[in-house]
Parts: sequence; C-alpha cells; structure tokens
Amino acid sequence: MRTLPLLPRLTALLCAAVLPAGAGAVDRVPGTHTYYSVSKDPITDVNTSSVTLQEINDSSVQTLFRLNCADGGVPDLWASLTSKNTLIPAADADLGLMPAVTIRLGDDAPIVLPGGDLTSVVTPNDAVKAESLALSGATVRRIVNGLNAGKRLVVRVNRAAGGQALTYTFAANGFATAWAQVRGCGALTARAAAPQVTLTSPAAGGAAPKFTRWYFTTCRDAGSGAVRTGLLAGSAHLCDLVIETVPNGAQPVSASFSYELEYRERNAAGKLKLDTLDRWPSGAGPVTRYRPNGNQLIFTLPLNVRARPDRVYTSINVTADILFSNGSRKKVYEPLPVKPAF
Repeated sequence: MRTLPLLPRLTALLCAAVLPAGAGAVDRVPGTHTYYSVSKDPITDVNTSSVTLQEINDSSVQTLFRLNCADGGVPDLWASLTSKNTLIPAADADLGLMPAVTIRLGDDAPIVLPGGDLTSVVTPNDAVKAESLALSGATVRRIVNGLNAGKRLVVRVNRAAGGQALTYTFAANGFATAWAQVRGCGALTARAAAPQVTLTSPAAGGAAPKFTRWYFTTCRDAGSGAVRTGLLAGSAHLCDLVIETVPNGAQPVSASFSYELEYRERNAAGKLKLDTLDRWPSGAGPVTRYRPNGNQLIFTLPLNVRARPDRVYTSINVTADILFSNGSRKKVYEPLPVKPAF
C-alpha cells in the first residue's frame, strides 16, 4: 500500500493547505485550478514536491488529482486520486479488491489501467483512506505527458462493490507551468543551460547521476507512424532510450551512440560493429533528440536495419556515452530486438 501524508485539503480560496512536515507552501497557477508545492527532503535533498489539479465540477474542492515526486523519501513519480465519494472501502482493500479505472487524455483512446498499477492509500497510522486511490507505473508518465500537451484528464472509477460509476474531469490549464516549477520531479538545483555550459573537471564537479536502470520503450515507424516494441527490419524508426537516474543536479550536455548488429546466417550467429556514430546535439547527420522527464533521460534515436533474405538481423545493440555538465560521463549498453520483415 502507498503511504500518503494526509492530502492537502485546500481552503475555499485554495491558497493554503495542511502539508506534511518539511513541505513547501501551496501556490496556484494564476487563472487556473492547478496548484503546486515545491519542497525537498532537508537531509537527502530528494524532491518531494507535488502538483494538484482540482476537479472541474466539484465546487466543494474535495476531488483532487495529485502527482507526487517521492514516496517515503525515495524519488518515485506516482499519482493519487482523492474524491468526496468512497473509492475503495477498507474491507475491499483488505481483500486486495481494486476498482476498475479507465482514463482518457483529450481525444486519445481510453486506457484501462492494469490492476497492478492501483493500490490503496493509507494514513501514517495505517488506516485505509476510503476516498483515495494511488496510481503508479508507466500510465502516470503518460498522464504527465498528456497534461503537458494540454490534454484534459478524465478518470472513470467502477468500484469493486458495484454501484454508479464515478467520472472525474481535470483540466490541463496551468499544468505545464506547475510541472516546470517542481522541475518535472527532477533535482531542485538550478539546471545547466545545455549545451552552452562551462564544463568543470570530474574531480571538481562531482560524479555523474546514478543510473538505476535503462531500457527501450517503443519505436515509431518514421513512415507509417506505427508504434512497435522493437525494430522492423527494412523500416526507419524513431526509438526512445530511457535512462532512469537518481538526479544530482548534473545535466546532459552531449551524447554519442554507437551500434553493433547481431544476426543469424546459414544457421550461424554473428556480430557486426557499425561505423555509424550518432550524436546529440545533432550535426549534419541523423537527428537525435533528448528530453528530460522527471528523473528520466530520454534519447530518441533514428534507427534503421536492412532487411536481407540471406541474413536475419536479430538485435541492434546500442552503446550510449553521455557527457554531463559537471564534466563527468557515463555509458550504458542496451540491446533492441529486430523483427524480420518477411
């Protein structure tokens, strides 16, 4: 179960809140019903900020959607829905019965959330908050991206005990501003203006951020726009390499990407190192993009593997070499599956 400090109950003017110890004040994005609180752990400097959206039809200010940057003092982006209605009775929570939750961002297709992404919320005394529900997993990132793009968020809750479905709508107005104020749940230190930055030596500037894991998410076909979990041989793709970090204030200022191919040919396996070297920021070659997302570094790579009848490519293995604003650098190695075109 998620342990949620009692959710701020905004006043009628929505300018003050009861927040956990060490949290910052609540600020409102002017002209919107979007609020943010900037705070960090006084010992570890972990970003404990949050962004809160008020439901557009609830004048009593009891229905809120909150994005949290940390969980129990550990960097972890998750969301909580708090309602004036009961979402999950304690008896259901004890049995592990979660409601069925569907979300929709703007005019995108509705998404039914996996049951494993839903948990009950408890107070510091381990009492289940029947009016609250926690959301985790990749869907939370999708919600952040959608709100940043100006898409309204609609959440429908079908409770396990039955009864009328509950539907809540949250406007995206002001979200991008609030998200920037909490630094996208990244480090609260000032960001370097990459790549126009003066580098220091690693000894003077410190170490690179700790990498906790890295992986490819999806590849988008540059021609058809189809989204795949790997490459389709013979088609150009734009693939997202995600690196999750423990931020320390250092920001990427440049990166290079080298490749090797794994293949099967006449029942034998082999590897082929490519001379290609992609770079960010891009020069005259293929366009490689970078965007930060909370504690994630996301590089979008232009990838294309030939389709050959005599040789079946099974994987393209990517080595990323990243230079940070404090002069440190770090490498990751990650394979991406290749599917045959025929």
